[in-house]
Amino acid sequence: MKIYKKIMGIVVTIENAVLALSILLVLVLTFGNVIARKIFQHSLGFTEEITVAVFVLISLLGAGVAARDGGLVNLSLIPDRLGKKGKNVLQILSTVVCLFYSVVLTAEGINRVRVDHTLSPILHIPKSFFWIFVVIGGISLTLHFIENCLDFLKQSASSQTCVENRGTGMTEASRQMGGGKK
Repeated sequence: MKIYKKIMGIVVTIENAVLALSILLVLVLTFGNVIARKIFQHSLGFTEEITVAVFVLISLLGAGVAARDGGLVNLSLIPDRLGKKGKNVLQILSTVVCLFYSVVLTAEGINRVRVDHTLSPILHIPKSFFWIFVVIGGISLTLHFIENCLDFLKQSASSQTCVENRGTGMTEASRQMGGGKK
């Protein structure tokens, strides 16, 4: 678990750097296009292709980072009406559905990279290059949903241990050492 957390820390650092650079790229391209239109009365058509592709990357990587931080939109109407066990079941079900979605998204992105041999209209770059951004975003989502699941399971296990320890009057440290009551 600690190794996975270290790896995910590195992944998040890379994701944040890619997000920052991607947003900067979109800003520069869009600003350059506006300047070209105003000064030269001619739009830079290639900027649209790049901007759309980079927006896909920004959206999916941003969703992955938001998933890690618990920032994805949630509807609390149902969980608010459930008890602790119901909330746990709903959390697990939600995680499974999100994992399924991210795996399907990744698989579909991989399939599109494999079969789409068309070229973009302006830059004549293979469209499969742009589909790679969907794969990267899907992998990001999958990794973060797995991380959330592991965190949830760890939290559930530790809260269960606390409940058991309260019943016996023992702390976790004394239980591990074979000790008695608090």
